[in-house]
Amino acid sequence: MRRLLLSGGAAVGLASATMLVATVLMAPERAAACGGFFCGRQPVDQQAERIVFAMNPNGSVDMIVQIAYQGTAADFAWVLPLGAVPEAGSLDVFPQRALVALDANTGPQFQMPDDCFLWDADASAGPPSAGGMGPRSDEGEVTVHIREEVGPFDVAVVESEDPAALVSWLRDNGFRVTTPMEPYIRVYTSEGKKFLALRLQPGEDVDSIQPFRFTLPGEAASIPIRMTAIAAEPEMGITVFLLGDMRYGGANWPDVTIDDNQIVWRPYTWPQETNWTALVARGVDEAGGRGWVTEMAGPTAPYAELARSTTPPDEESQAAQEALLPLLEGNPYITRLYTRLAPEEMTLDPVFRRTGGADVSNVRRLPRYVDGRDLCESPGGPVGGEDSAVTPCDFATCGAGGLCRVVAGEVMGGAGTPDVAGCACVPGTTARTTFDPSGRPAVSCVDTRMSFLNPGDREVPGADPLPDACVGVSCGEGSECVAMNMTPTCICAIGMVAVGSIDASGVRQTRCVAPREPVPVDFYTLRVPGLPIDLPGGRPSMELPGAPPPRDTSSDGGGCSAAGNTGAGSMGLGVLALAALALVRSRRRRS
Repeated sequence: MRRLLLSGGAAVGLASATMLVATVLMAPERAAACGGFFCGRQPVDQQAERIVFAMNPNGSVDMIVQIAYQGTAADFAWVLPLGAVPEAGSLDVFPQRALVALDANTGPQFQMPDDCFLWDADASAGPPSAGGMGPRSDEGEVTVHIREEVGPFDVAVVESEDPAALVSWLRDNGFRVTTPMEPYIRVYTSEGKKFLALRLQPGEDVDSIQPFRFTLPGEAASIPIRMTAIAAEPEMGITVFLLGDMRYGGANWPDVTIDDNQIVWRPYTWPQETNWTALVARGVDEAGGRGWVTEMAGPTAPYAELARSTTPPDEESQAAQEALLPLLEGNPYITRLYTRLAPEEMTLDPVFRRTGGADVSNVRRLPRYVDGRDLCESPGGPVGGEDSAVTPCDFATCGAGGLCRVVAGEVMGGAGTPDVAGCACVPGTTARTTFDPSGRPAVSCVDTRMSFLNPGDREVPGADPLPDACVGVSCGEGSECVAMNMTPTCICAIGMVAVGSIDASGVRQTRCVAPREPVPVDFYTLRVPGLPIDLPGGRPSMELPGAPPPRDTSSDGGGCSAAGNTGAGSMGLGVLALAALALVRSRRRRS
């Protein structure tokens, strides 16, 4: 787990704003009735953002960004800072299924141990064989580089030295910019960035939203991740595909290596269920809250051949094939990077560069023994079931400020109910129910400062004050409901842990219960790190009543590691685009 900075004084933080972040994820499509390249081989992170960079010989970079959104068409807005104006004629939409297929075929594939005589679910799997400067206009202090219709979108590329003028222009032209977004726009404006803004054209609905593609001249591949912190989901993943002439990696974020001998897996599951994504989150935390795991790196030729030889089962797959083949055939090498981040960890935009180095296979051999447990001898059935060799905390990621503890199944649903994972949260964080990479409810401890829409705030100037999302919500005895970006979350009493669930109507719920094993009192002396001065939180940190004072760190270099706390990992990332407040509205009753 990442080192949690300890301080006896107030947290450094100040305001970071929330950009219009579009954050609904397009889950990978089912493999039914498909073939070849368009059938998934292994489970992928259904909640992850997908971004493709293709390096061109002339030094330009093609960028393809998945746009995830949930809400009404009228509220949709997408704003992305860029280092340059996209090349003329390069703006276009891109098939969602193409990103899904690329994700499914290059993702980690897990093979059973050679000495494990269970049905080898993965026997058939494995790697494949074999700005437009256009017309430019000045509107007061805002320069409009591009304004055109692209597919279902009304698109603008604008810049200004005056962030207030830029915000006014976007609002006057129908691009939704909330008050919390303004400090982030100010940061990127001070760096001379341009802004790509999208909204849906009249008559289009949210089903029309597709990934967006454009070409940046002479730009290093980079992700404006700071813009996502405002409305980001906790523990969100980012999958980046870099296509070029050799292997790529992070230029300003470190490499994170995962020990395959720590991969815990469940027998009798297909696709094979592992704790891979939890290990990535914990590894990123240990790297200081930012880093990339290279999940695969190698020639594109096998993937291009598989895609080329696949007979598309429908028109959507054919369109995806036609979009992907030029990328795979035009670039000899592909690198796949993956990370999981929390909103408060989105303080430095990642940049990518050529790194060279050996190929990295996406095929991983599962260990038979992990921490003395024989996983081959584990019976089938749910995690946490009787005699299971794996526990719910093997697969849980509570966030950098969290500690996983097992909760007895009978507490949740009576006798015979499997045990579940619960999360204790350090002071200054609160438990929020979200979804894990497989789409199941899970809890993460999120920094209370990262709430940018709070009860009484106005989402845009002149709007009505926002209500309190915690009205009528109970977290359990001695615990407190806290509205985070209009979503109920829970600060559990000392010694209690938070568990998440989803009811029949789809509403996410969080409650605080007692775990099987006590939470060490010393855990509550930890504190979350300070935030950058130019990207402060949306409100002051909320301390846990009755928590012991922060630990004195004068003798240990100013930090304390909670390593060894099974299930503690990073706090997630969200979409890279900035999205509409409809996302917040749609979650007001969810925790």
